[in-house]
Amino acid sequence: MSEHYQVLARKYRPHTFSEMVGQTHTVKTLINALDANNLHHGFLFTGTRGVGKTTIARIFAKSINCEQGVSSKPCGTCATCIEIDQGQSVDLIELDAASHTGVDNMRDILENAQYMPTKNRYKIYLIDEVHMLSKSSFNALLKTLEEPPEHIKFLLATTDPQKLPVTVLSRCLQFTLQKLTHEEILGQLKFIMETEGFEYEELALSQIADFGNGSMRDALSLLDQSISYGNGTVMTKDIKAMLGLVHHDDILALATHLFNQDAEAVINFVKELSHKGEDLSHALKDLTSLFHQISIAQIIDNTQISNEIKALAMQISNQDLQLFYHMAINGSKDMPLAPSEQIGFEMTLLRMLAFHSDIKTTEKKTLKLAENPKTKAIPKGKSPVEPKLKAVKTTELNAPESTLNINSQQQWEDITKSLKFNTASRMLLKNTLFDNASNQTLTLNLDEQFSSLLTDNIQRSIQTVLQANFGEFSLQINLKKLTTQTLAQKETQANNEKIATMQKNFMKDEGVQKLQQTFNAKVDLNSIKEIENV
Repeated sequence: MSEHYQVLARKYRPHTFSEMVGQTHTVKTLINALDANNLHHGFLFTGTRGVGKTTIARIFAKSINCEQGVSSKPCGTCATCIEIDQGQSVDLIELDAASHTGVDNMRDILENAQYMPTKNRYKIYLIDEVHMLSKSSFNALLKTLEEPPEHIKFLLATTDPQKLPVTVLSRCLQFTLQKLTHEEILGQLKFIMETEGFEYEELALSQIADFGNGSMRDALSLLDQSISYGNGTVMTKDIKAMLGLVHHDDILALATHLFNQDAEAVINFVKELSHKGEDLSHALKDLTSLFHQISIAQIIDNTQISNEIKALAMQISNQDLQLFYHMAINGSKDMPLAPSEQIGFEMTLLRMLAFHSDIKTTEKKTLKLAENPKTKAIPKGKSPVEPKLKAVKTTELNAPESTLNINSQQQWEDITKSLKFNTASRMLLKNTLFDNASNQTLTLNLDEQFSSLLTDNIQRSIQTVLQANFGEFSLQINLKKLTTQTLAQKETQANNEKIATMQKNFMKDEGVQKLQQTFNAKVDLNSIKEIENV
């Protein structure tokens, strides 16, 4: 007969304070109180489901009844500790207030409170979901809770402290347990998967952590389900199929349709998602997260941001993006009120299209400032456009002379580094190669994979800077498949080599090697990064 399966939430339930994930402030307070043997008679633990209320209460019960003495580190091996872990201790009375709401139930319990513990140091009453008690039950509890016998400890837990009478709150030490962070849940999930020897993808575990919404128990329950679904593996594709999630590439495509103001493509896209049975409410949440990432990409030039997100950041203004984000947040609130989930999702997206800024008006203003340049985006397979840049006399410090005197890729890279281009323009130019500069025509080659960067707005920005440093000339940008390293690729290679050197030197450190040997530890090389000077 096969061994009885134990769910992960129970198998990996912490048995000591050191095993607790999160809740640092609560754990620290209890540890200090236990070590000083300064114990209150009533403790109230509040917080959402699955954050450790009952677990902390049981560890506390072991700590004060351990046969080795009151301590924040119960031995876990004595009869008392084992009985509490197994739920068999006669002096730990656990009561589910949701099913014992009547005053008679409470009176029966309190009548036995006057008697000494059967075998332990303290008699402990652990009342879960205490807010479910009736008013009469609270009244019966108050007197004992205010002046309990010395051998009695009350451990109360609730998800809704607002429903508790103030008379109860004032008689207990209250600890508010916070939702666990995404990183805390993800770390525990990775630990469990590695301990169990299951194969997994970190992105899949990250999605499970997101769905846990701050609850470790919810995340572990979902992990159990995922392991069963994947037959011992937890993969991203399985998580998406099991939960009805929309693929990240689909969210990117949807954002592209929105930014291009393609209403027909947006509607058809939503219909396709709905037909496949995707979770549209979570799709809107993912779209909102994408807006956040794009907003960061518009402000910070971060190498960790994907090229797809950087490309999207060039296609929309900061103002429109902030408006879209606000609409997505409100759309999530309104979706439950819509006739259907699909209608609610579609109306949110159509609202974004309806309130998109007037691009034509913006273009007219830009054209006036740029002296009517004629640069346009170059589609694949079409000849490039040659904008005429009007000469502007400047005396900018260290600027190139107002002549088109460029003869090599290195000279072009130096110009790219020295001139004050904005983030989007610099990103485009870093991915170009110098072709030639003859007959007052500057010809550049842009890799085809970055064609989305070649927008009207970005080219106008490039023109504004170039015409302030050079005389009249034509700018020609060709889309090609490049085989020579661009400035961006050189910088990426240099950065990777620098990080590789840092990792190599770190692993050579005698202190690190000693730690590895002592604790049989492994170093996560991806965590070794250069600290930027502030």
